[in-house]
Amino acid sequence: MAYTTYHPVYLDLNDRPVLIVGGGAIAIEKLVSLLPSGAAITVVSPEVQDEILQWHREGRLTWVEKEFEESDVEPFYMIIAATDQPDLNAFIYQCGNRRLRLTNSVDDPVNCNFIMSAITRQGPMQVAISSAGCSPALAQRIRNRISKEILTEEVGMLGDFLGSWRTAVKNRLPGYKVRQAFWEQVIDSEVPEILQSQGREAADVRMEELLEKAAQGGSPSSSAKVGKVFLVGAGPGDPDLITVKGLRALGQADVVLYDRLAHPALLEHVPAGAELIDVGKKPRAECQPKQEYINALLVDRGRKGHTVVRLKGGDPFVFGRGGEEALALHEAGIPFEVVPGISSSIAAPAAANIPVTHRGVATGFAVFSGHQAEGKADDGVAWEAAAAIPTAVFLMGVERLPHIVQNLLAHGRSPDTPAAIVSRGTHHDQVVVTGTLATLVERAQGVESPATIVVGDVVQVADLLANPEATPVRRSA
Repeated sequence: MAYTTYHPVYLDLNDRPVLIVGGGAIAIEKLVSLLPSGAAITVVSPEVQDEILQWHREGRLTWVEKEFEESDVEPFYMIIAATDQPDLNAFIYQCGNRRLRLTNSVDDPVNCNFIMSAITRQGPMQVAISSAGCSPALAQRIRNRISKEILTEEVGMLGDFLGSWRTAVKNRLPGYKVRQAFWEQVIDSEVPEILQSQGREAADVRMEELLEKAAQGGSPSSSAKVGKVFLVGAGPGDPDLITVKGLRALGQADVVLYDRLAHPALLEHVPAGAELIDVGKKPRAECQPKQEYINALLVDRGRKGHTVVRLKGGDPFVFGRGGEEALALHEAGIPFEVVPGISSSIAAPAAANIPVTHRGVATGFAVFSGHQAEGKADDGVAWEAAAAIPTAVFLMGVERLPHIVQNLLAHGRSPDTPAAIVSRGTHHDQVVVTGTLATLVERAQGVESPATIVVGDVVQVADLLANPEATPVRRSA
Protein backbone atom coordinates (compact mmCIF):
# COMPACT_ATOMS: atom_id res chain seq x y z
CA MET A 1 0.00 0.00 0.00
CA ALA A 2 1.33 3.44 -0.94
CA TYR A 3 1.28 5.93 1.91
CA THR A 4 2.31 9.49 2.60
CA THR A 5 5.51 10.08 4.56
CA TYR A 6 4.69 12.59 7.28
CA HIS A 7 7.08 14.73 9.28
CA PRO A 8 6.19 14.56 13.00
CA VAL A 9 5.94 17.86 14.90
CA TYR A 10 4.49 19.04 18.21
CA LEU A 11 2.20 22.07 17.82
CA ASP A 12 1.61 24.76 20.43
CA LEU A 13 -2.17 25.05 20.30
CA ASN A 14 -2.56 27.16 23.43
CA ASP A 15 -5.22 29.83 22.69
CA ARG A 16 -5.08 29.05 18.97
CA PRO A 17 -8.51 28.75 17.28
CA VAL A 18 -9.42 25.19 16.34
CA LEU A 19 -12.61 24.19 14.51
CA ILE A 20 -14.33 20.83 14.96
CA VAL A 21 -17.16 20.16 12.51
CA GLY A 22 -19.47 17.48 13.89
CA GLY A 23 -21.18 16.76 17.17
CA GLY A 24 -21.21 12.96 17.51
CA ALA A 25 -18.93 10.20 18.74
CA ILE A 26 -16.23 10.94 16.15
CA ALA A 27 -16.02 14.56 17.28
CA ILE A 28 -15.91 13.53 20.95
CA GLU A 29 -12.95 11.24 20.30
CA LYS A 30 -10.96 14.13 18.78
CA LEU A 31 -12.06 16.55 21.49
CA VAL A 32 -10.78 14.23 24.23
CA SER A 33 -7.36 14.46 22.61
CA LEU A 34 -7.46 18.22 21.91
CA LEU A 35 -9.00 19.65 25.09
CA PRO A 36 -5.80 19.23 27.18
CA SER A 37 -3.85 21.23 24.57
CA GLY A 38 -5.32 24.58 25.64
CA ALA A 39 -6.72 25.32 22.18
CA ALA A 40 -9.67 27.69 21.75
CA ILE A 41 -12.07 25.12 20.32
CA THR A 42 -15.26 25.84 18.40
CA VAL A 43 -17.68 23.05 17.49
CA VAL A 44 -19.99 23.64 14.51
CA SER A 45 -22.94 21.25 14.30
CA PRO A 46 -26.75 21.49 14.24
CA GLU A 47 -26.82 19.16 17.27
CA VAL A 48 -24.30 17.66 19.64
CA GLN A 49 -24.12 14.80 22.11
CA ASP A 50 -24.48 15.49 25.82
CA GLU A 51 -20.71 15.43 26.53
CA ILE A 52 -20.06 18.24 24.06
CA LEU A 53 -23.00 20.21 25.45
CA GLN A 54 -21.57 19.84 28.96
CA TRP A 55 -18.14 21.01 27.84
CA HIS A 56 -19.82 24.02 26.21
CA ARG A 57 -21.63 24.87 29.45
CA GLU A 58 -18.36 24.55 31.37
CA GLY A 59 -16.66 27.00 29.02
CA ARG A 60 -14.16 24.46 27.73
CA LEU A 61 -15.31 24.97 24.14
CA THR A 62 -17.85 26.96 22.11
CA TRP A 63 -20.73 25.25 20.34
CA VAL A 64 -22.22 27.01 17.31
CA GLU A 65 -25.59 25.44 16.51
CA LYS A 66 -25.64 25.49 12.69
CA GLU A 67 -24.81 23.65 9.51
CA PHE A 68 -21.24 24.02 8.19
CA GLU A 69 -20.57 26.74 5.62
CA GLU A 70 -17.38 27.32 3.65
CA SER A 71 -16.74 30.67 5.32
CA ASP A 72 -16.63 28.96 8.74
CA VAL A 73 -13.02 27.90 8.21
CA GLU A 74 -11.73 31.46 7.73
CA PRO A 75 -10.58 32.39 11.27
CA PHE A 76 -9.21 29.00 12.28
CA TYR A 77 -5.65 27.71 12.58
CA MET A 78 -6.66 24.04 12.56
CA ILE A 79 -9.80 22.32 11.24
CA ILE A 80 -11.07 18.81 12.00
CA ALA A 81 -13.84 17.34 9.82
CA ALA A 82 -15.49 14.87 12.21
CA THR A 83 -18.94 14.22 10.80
CA ASP A 84 -20.30 10.82 9.76
CA GLN A 85 -20.73 12.04 6.15
CA PRO A 86 -17.64 11.33 3.98
CA ASP A 87 -18.67 13.79 1.24
CA LEU A 88 -19.12 16.61 3.76
CA ASN A 89 -15.78 15.80 5.40
CA ALA A 90 -14.06 15.93 2.00
CA PHE A 91 -15.69 19.31 1.28
CA ILE A 92 -14.55 20.70 4.64
CA TYR A 93 -11.00 19.55 3.86
CA GLN A 94 -11.07 21.30 0.48
CA CYS A 95 -12.27 24.51 2.10
CA GLY A 96 -9.49 24.45 4.69
CA ASN A 97 -6.71 23.26 2.44
CA ARG A 98 -7.38 26.03 -0.13
CA ARG A 99 -6.76 28.54 2.64
CA LEU A 100 -3.56 26.73 3.79
CA ARG A 101 -5.11 25.73 7.09
CA LEU A 102 -4.09 22.57 8.95
CA THR A 103 -7.04 20.35 7.99
CA ASN A 104 -7.86 16.78 8.89
CA SER A 105 -10.76 14.65 7.69
CA VAL A 106 -11.15 11.85 10.23
CA ASP A 107 -10.29 8.36 8.95
CA ASP A 108 -9.75 9.67 5.41
CA PRO A 109 -6.01 10.16 4.78
CA VAL A 110 -6.55 11.35 1.22
CA ASN A 111 -8.45 14.37 2.52
CA CYS A 112 -5.86 15.45 5.10
CA ASN A 113 -2.83 17.71 5.04
CA PHE A 114 -1.89 16.47 8.51
CA ILE A 115 -2.92 13.49 10.61
CA MET A 116 -3.61 13.06 14.32
CA SER A 117 -1.29 10.78 16.26
CA ALA A 118 -2.10 8.35 19.06
CA ILE A 119 -0.70 10.22 22.07
CA THR A 120 0.32 9.15 25.56
CA ARG A 121 1.41 11.66 28.21
CA GLN A 122 3.04 11.59 31.62
CA GLY A 123 3.81 15.05 32.98
CA PRO A 124 5.82 16.93 30.36
CA MET A 125 6.77 13.72 28.55
CA GLN A 126 4.76 12.83 25.45
CA VAL A 127 4.98 10.13 22.83
CA ALA A 128 2.95 10.32 19.61
CA ILE A 129 2.56 7.25 17.39
CA SER A 130 1.47 7.39 13.76
CA SER A 131 0.83 4.74 11.13
CA ALA A 132 0.75 7.37 8.35
CA GLY A 133 -2.99 6.76 8.22
CA CYS A 134 -2.59 3.06 7.38
CA SER A 135 -3.83 1.64 10.68
CA PRO A 136 -4.90 3.96 13.50
CA ALA A 137 -5.89 0.87 15.54
CA LEU A 138 -2.31 -0.45 15.39
CA ALA A 139 -0.96 2.98 16.36
CA GLN A 140 -3.27 2.98 19.38
CA ARG A 141 -2.15 -0.52 20.35
CA ILE A 142 1.51 0.56 20.29
CA ARG A 143 0.62 3.74 22.20
CA ASN A 144 -1.04 1.68 24.93
CA ARG A 145 1.97 -0.59 25.24
CA ILE A 146 4.36 2.33 25.53
CA SER A 147 2.20 3.94 28.21
CA LYS A 148 2.29 0.74 30.27
CA GLU A 149 5.89 -0.31 29.78
CA ILE A 150 7.95 2.83 29.10
CA LEU A 151 6.22 6.16 29.61
CA THR A 152 5.33 5.49 33.24
CA GLU A 153 4.34 7.87 36.01
CA GLU A 154 7.93 7.69 37.30
CA VAL A 155 9.23 8.90 33.93
CA GLY A 156 6.76 11.79 34.00
CA MET A 157 7.93 12.79 37.50
CA LEU A 158 11.57 12.66 36.38
CA GLY A 159 10.84 14.79 33.31
CA ASP A 160 9.09 17.39 35.46
CA PHE A 161 11.97 17.38 37.97
CA LEU A 162 14.68 17.78 35.33
CA GLY A 163 12.67 20.56 33.68
CA SER A 164 12.67 22.50 36.96
CA TRP A 165 16.49 22.53 36.88
CA ARG A 166 16.90 23.44 33.22
CA THR A 167 17.35 27.18 33.74
CA ALA A 168 19.84 26.69 36.57
CA VAL A 169 21.91 24.28 34.48
CA LYS A 170 21.86 26.62 31.48
CA ASN A 171 23.01 29.55 33.63
CA ARG A 172 25.86 27.67 35.29
CA LEU A 173 27.23 25.40 32.57
CA PRO A 174 28.55 27.02 29.37
CA GLY A 175 27.97 25.43 26.00
CA TYR A 176 25.33 23.08 24.64
CA LYS A 177 27.60 20.02 24.52
CA VAL A 178 28.68 20.50 28.14
CA ARG A 179 25.08 20.72 29.26
CA GLN A 180 24.04 17.73 27.15
CA ALA A 181 26.78 15.61 28.71
CA PHE A 182 25.71 16.77 32.18
CA TRP A 183 22.09 15.79 31.59
CA GLU A 184 23.10 12.35 30.30
CA GLN A 185 25.21 11.80 33.41
CA VAL A 186 22.44 12.96 35.73
CA ILE A 187 19.92 10.61 34.16
CA ASP A 188 22.38 7.73 34.66
CA SER A 189 23.17 8.82 38.22
CA GLU A 190 21.37 8.02 41.48
CA VAL A 191 19.13 11.10 41.13
CA PRO A 192 16.15 9.22 39.58
CA GLU A 193 16.31 6.63 42.36
CA ILE A 194 16.49 9.31 45.05
CA LEU A 195 13.51 11.13 43.50
CA GLN A 196 11.40 7.97 43.65
CA SER A 197 12.50 6.66 47.04
CA GLN A 198 13.16 9.84 49.05
CA GLY A 199 11.22 12.55 47.29
CA ARG A 200 11.85 15.84 45.52
CA GLU A 201 13.61 17.65 48.35
CA ALA A 202 16.31 14.98 48.66
CA ALA A 203 16.68 14.87 44.88
CA ASP A 204 17.11 18.68 44.79
CA VAL A 205 19.93 18.43 47.34
CA ARG A 206 21.76 15.79 45.32
CA MET A 207 21.16 17.67 42.06
CA GLU A 208 22.71 20.81 43.53
CA GLU A 209 25.77 18.83 44.57
CA LEU A 210 26.20 17.37 41.09
CA LEU A 211 25.68 20.73 39.39
CA GLU A 212 28.20 22.43 41.68
CA LYS A 213 30.76 19.74 40.95
CA ALA A 214 30.15 20.02 37.18
CA ALA A 215 30.41 23.83 37.33
CA GLN A 216 33.84 23.43 38.95
CA GLY A 217 34.98 21.09 36.20
CA GLY A 218 34.12 17.77 37.84
CA SER A 219 31.84 15.05 36.61
CA PRO A 220 28.51 14.08 38.11
CA SER A 221 29.46 10.47 37.59
CA SER A 222 32.72 10.78 39.51
CA SER A 223 30.88 9.77 42.68
CA ALA A 224 30.09 6.09 42.80
CA LYS A 225 26.61 5.36 41.55
CA VAL A 226 24.64 2.99 43.71
CA GLY A 227 23.82 -0.10 41.70
CA LYS A 228 20.64 -2.13 42.05
CA VAL A 229 19.69 -5.68 41.18
CA PHE A 230 16.20 -6.74 40.12
CA LEU A 231 15.34 -10.42 40.57
CA VAL A 232 12.68 -10.68 37.87
CA GLY A 233 10.32 -13.55 37.21
CA ALA A 234 9.93 -14.00 33.45
CA GLY A 235 6.77 -16.06 33.79
CA PRO A 236 6.02 -19.57 32.54
CA GLY A 237 7.21 -19.23 28.95
CA ASP A 238 4.89 -17.08 26.85
CA PRO A 239 6.70 -13.69 26.74
CA ASP A 240 3.39 -11.85 27.07
CA LEU A 241 2.98 -13.29 30.57
CA ILE A 242 5.81 -11.30 32.17
CA THR A 243 4.58 -8.53 34.46
CA VAL A 244 4.59 -4.88 33.44
CA LYS A 245 7.03 -4.15 36.27
CA GLY A 246 9.33 -6.87 34.95
CA LEU A 247 9.36 -5.25 31.51
CA ARG A 248 10.14 -1.87 33.07
CA ALA A 249 13.13 -3.37 34.85
CA LEU A 250 14.41 -4.85 31.58
CA GLY A 251 13.96 -1.48 29.89
CA GLN A 252 16.41 0.20 32.27
CA ALA A 253 18.96 -2.60 32.60
CA ASP A 254 22.68 -2.16 32.09
CA VAL A 255 23.27 -5.88 32.62
CA VAL A 256 20.93 -8.87 32.22
CA LEU A 257 21.70 -12.35 33.53
CA TYR A 258 19.15 -14.70 31.98
CA ASP A 259 18.41 -18.42 32.06
CA ARG A 260 17.11 -20.83 29.43
CA LEU A 261 13.51 -20.72 30.66
CA ALA A 262 13.18 -16.97 29.98
CA HIS A 263 11.79 -16.46 26.47
CA PRO A 264 14.44 -14.92 24.14
CA ALA A 265 11.91 -12.33 22.92
CA LEU A 266 12.09 -10.65 26.32
CA LEU A 267 15.68 -9.61 25.62
CA GLU A 268 14.36 -7.35 22.86
CA HIS A 269 13.16 -5.01 25.62
CA VAL A 270 16.72 -4.50 26.89
CA PRO A 271 18.46 -1.22 25.91
CA ALA A 272 21.00 -1.43 23.10
CA GLY A 273 24.50 -1.87 24.48
CA ALA A 274 23.44 -3.63 27.67
CA GLU A 275 25.57 -6.59 28.73
CA LEU A 276 23.74 -9.90 28.24
CA ILE A 277 25.02 -12.92 30.16
CA ASP A 278 23.59 -16.40 29.64
CA VAL A 279 23.71 -18.24 32.97
CA GLY A 280 21.12 -20.89 32.14
CA LYS A 281 21.59 -24.38 33.49
CA LYS A 282 21.08 -26.83 30.64
CA PRO A 283 19.94 -30.41 31.27
CA ARG A 284 22.69 -33.02 30.97
CA ALA A 285 25.29 -30.41 29.99
CA GLU A 286 28.76 -31.21 31.31
CA CYS A 287 29.72 -27.63 32.11
CA GLN A 288 27.07 -25.81 34.17
CA PRO A 289 27.32 -22.31 35.69
CA LYS A 290 27.46 -22.75 39.45
CA GLN A 291 25.08 -20.76 41.63
CA GLU A 292 28.07 -19.26 43.45
CA TYR A 293 29.34 -17.92 40.11
CA ILE A 294 25.95 -16.34 39.36
CA ASN A 295 25.82 -14.78 42.83
CA ALA A 296 29.31 -13.37 42.34
CA LEU A 297 28.34 -11.85 38.97
CA LEU A 298 25.32 -10.12 40.51
CA VAL A 299 27.41 -8.69 43.34
CA ASP A 300 30.21 -7.60 40.99
CA ARG A 301 27.94 -5.77 38.55
CA GLY A 302 25.96 -4.21 41.38
CA ARG A 303 29.15 -2.91 43.02
CA LYS A 304 30.12 -1.32 39.71
CA GLY A 305 26.97 0.81 39.91
CA HIS A 306 24.99 -1.03 37.23
CA THR A 307 21.28 -1.64 37.08
CA VAL A 308 21.18 -5.42 36.88
CA VAL A 309 18.29 -7.73 35.99
CA ARG A 310 18.44 -11.38 36.92
CA LEU A 311 15.81 -12.77 34.55
CA LYS A 312 14.49 -16.13 35.72
CA GLY A 313 11.81 -18.40 34.36
CA GLY A 314 8.61 -18.54 36.39
CA ASP A 315 8.90 -16.84 39.78
CA PRO A 316 12.31 -16.13 41.36
CA PHE A 317 11.30 -17.64 44.70
CA VAL A 318 9.59 -20.82 43.43
CA PHE A 319 12.47 -23.27 42.93
CA GLY A 320 14.34 -20.45 41.23
CA ARG A 321 17.11 -20.07 43.84
CA GLY A 322 16.20 -16.41 44.02
CA GLY A 323 16.39 -16.60 47.79
CA GLU A 324 20.07 -17.54 47.59
CA GLU A 325 20.76 -14.63 45.25
CA ALA A 326 18.87 -12.23 47.50
CA LEU A 327 20.90 -13.36 50.52
CA ALA A 328 24.18 -12.94 48.60
CA LEU A 329 23.20 -9.41 47.58
CA HIS A 330 22.07 -8.58 51.13
CA GLU A 331 25.39 -9.78 52.59
CA ALA A 332 27.29 -7.69 50.02
CA GLY A 333 25.20 -4.58 50.76
CA ILE A 334 23.83 -4.37 47.20
CA PRO A 335 20.26 -2.97 46.95
CA PHE A 336 17.89 -5.39 45.30
CA GLU A 337 14.21 -5.79 44.50
CA VAL A 338 12.20 -8.92 43.79
CA VAL A 339 9.75 -8.67 40.90
CA PRO A 340 7.45 -11.71 41.19
CA GLY A 341 6.56 -13.74 38.13
CA ILE A 342 3.78 -16.16 37.23
CA SER A 343 4.93 -19.61 38.30
CA SER A 344 4.57 -22.48 35.85
CA SER A 345 3.19 -24.48 38.79
CA ILE A 346 -0.13 -22.73 38.24
CA ALA A 347 0.25 -21.32 34.72
CA ALA A 348 1.07 -24.56 32.90
CA PRO A 349 -1.92 -26.44 34.35
CA ALA A 350 -4.13 -23.43 33.60
CA ALA A 351 -2.90 -23.36 30.00
CA ALA A 352 -3.96 -27.00 29.78
CA ASN A 353 -7.40 -26.17 31.27
CA ILE A 354 -6.49 -27.84 34.58
CA PRO A 355 -7.43 -25.78 37.64
CA VAL A 356 -5.15 -26.66 40.57
CA THR A 357 -8.15 -26.05 42.85
CA HIS A 358 -11.78 -26.72 42.03
CA ARG A 359 -14.84 -26.46 44.22
CA GLY A 360 -15.85 -29.81 45.61
CA VAL A 361 -12.79 -31.48 44.11
CA ALA A 362 -9.64 -29.87 45.50
CA THR A 363 -9.49 -27.19 48.18
CA GLY A 364 -5.70 -27.05 48.23
CA PHE A 365 -2.56 -27.85 46.29
CA ALA A 366 1.16 -28.13 46.93
CA VAL A 367 4.18 -27.66 44.70
CA PHE A 368 7.15 -30.00 44.90
CA SER A 369 10.49 -30.16 43.19
CA GLY A 370 10.83 -33.16 40.95
CA HIS A 371 14.55 -32.52 40.60
CA GLN A 372 17.12 -33.90 43.01
CA ALA A 373 19.14 -31.09 44.55
CA GLU A 374 22.90 -30.98 43.98
CA GLY A 375 24.84 -32.95 46.57
CA LYS A 376 21.70 -34.43 48.21
CA ALA A 377 21.33 -38.16 48.77
CA ASP A 378 17.52 -37.96 48.72
CA ASP A 379 15.04 -35.78 46.86
CA GLY A 380 13.73 -34.06 49.99
CA VAL A 381 10.08 -34.52 48.99
CA ALA A 382 7.59 -35.07 51.81
CA TRP A 383 6.00 -38.01 50.03
CA GLU A 384 3.28 -38.63 52.60
CA ALA A 385 2.08 -35.05 52.17
CA ALA A 386 2.40 -35.26 48.39
CA ALA A 387 0.27 -38.40 48.34
CA ALA A 388 -2.38 -36.89 50.61
CA ILE A 389 -2.78 -33.37 49.17
CA PRO A 390 -5.76 -33.04 46.74
CA THR A 391 -3.57 -31.60 43.98
CA ALA A 392 0.17 -32.29 43.85
CA VAL A 393 2.23 -30.33 41.33
CA PHE A 394 5.81 -31.26 40.45
CA LEU A 395 8.26 -29.02 38.62
CA MET A 396 11.44 -30.16 36.87
CA GLY A 397 10.34 -33.78 37.10
CA VAL A 398 10.37 -35.19 33.56
CA GLU A 399 13.47 -37.34 33.98
CA ARG A 400 12.29 -38.57 37.38
CA LEU A 401 8.65 -39.20 36.46
CA PRO A 402 8.88 -42.96 37.23
CA HIS A 403 10.44 -42.13 40.60
CA ILE A 404 7.65 -39.63 41.38
CA VAL A 405 4.88 -42.04 40.42
CA GLN A 406 6.49 -44.91 42.34
CA ASN A 407 6.75 -42.87 45.54
CA LEU A 408 3.20 -41.53 45.33
CA LEU A 409 1.86 -45.07 44.92
CA ALA A 410 4.07 -46.32 47.74
CA HIS A 411 2.65 -43.71 50.07
CA GLY A 412 -0.97 -44.51 49.42
CA ARG A 413 -2.04 -42.66 46.27
CA SER A 414 -4.42 -44.71 44.15
CA PRO A 415 -3.18 -45.94 40.76
CA ASP A 416 -6.47 -44.62 39.33
CA THR A 417 -5.69 -41.03 40.36
CA PRO A 418 -5.91 -38.76 37.30
CA ALA A 419 -2.56 -37.29 36.30
CA ALA A 420 -1.18 -35.08 33.56
CA ILE A 421 2.08 -33.72 32.29
CA VAL A 422 2.22 -30.35 30.51
CA SER A 423 5.35 -29.83 28.41
CA ARG A 424 6.36 -26.28 27.43
CA GLY A 425 3.26 -24.86 29.05
CA THR A 426 1.95 -21.56 27.57
CA HIS A 427 4.27 -21.89 24.52
CA HIS A 428 2.81 -22.29 21.03
CA ASP A 429 4.14 -25.88 20.94
CA GLN A 430 2.67 -26.90 24.30
CA VAL A 431 2.06 -30.65 24.70
CA VAL A 432 -0.42 -32.10 27.21
CA VAL A 433 -0.54 -35.78 28.13
CA THR A 434 -3.24 -37.05 30.50
CA GLY A 435 -3.89 -40.40 32.12
CA THR A 436 -3.65 -41.89 35.59
CA LEU A 437 -0.77 -42.67 37.89
CA ALA A 438 -0.87 -46.18 36.49
CA THR A 439 -0.58 -45.06 32.84
CA LEU A 440 1.20 -41.69 32.82
CA VAL A 441 4.79 -42.96 32.62
CA GLU A 442 4.05 -44.99 29.51
CA ARG A 443 1.96 -42.26 27.88
CA ALA A 444 4.55 -39.57 28.58
CA GLN A 445 7.37 -41.30 26.68
CA GLY A 446 9.25 -38.69 24.65
CA VAL A 447 7.82 -35.68 26.50
CA GLU A 448 10.52 -33.05 26.90
CA SER A 449 11.31 -30.56 29.64
CA PRO A 450 10.44 -28.03 30.85
CA ALA A 451 7.28 -29.76 31.97
CA THR A 452 4.82 -29.61 34.86
CA ILE A 453 3.29 -32.71 36.39
CA VAL A 454 -0.18 -32.51 37.95
CA VAL A 455 -1.65 -35.28 40.09
CA GLY A 456 -5.24 -35.16 41.33
CA ASP A 457 -8.89 -35.29 40.36
CA VAL A 458 -8.70 -31.74 38.96
CA VAL A 459 -7.10 -33.22 35.83
CA GLN A 460 -10.58 -34.46 34.87
CA VAL A 461 -11.71 -30.85 34.40
CA ALA A 462 -9.53 -30.62 31.28
CA ASP A 463 -11.08 -33.81 29.91
CA LEU A 464 -14.56 -32.42 30.55
CA LEU A 465 -13.77 -29.14 28.80
CA ALA A 466 -12.35 -31.00 25.82
CA ASN A 467 -15.30 -33.39 25.65
CA PRO A 468 -18.67 -32.22 27.04
CA GLU A 469 -19.89 -35.82 26.89
CA ALA A 470 -17.16 -37.00 29.27
CA THR A 471 -17.95 -38.42 32.70
CA PRO A 472 -18.53 -35.59 35.24
CA VAL A 473 -15.63 -34.70 37.52
CA ARG A 474 -15.44 -36.90 40.57
CA ARG A 475 -16.12 -34.76 43.63
CA SER A 476 -14.78 -35.36 47.09
CA ALA A 477 -17.19 -36.27 49.87
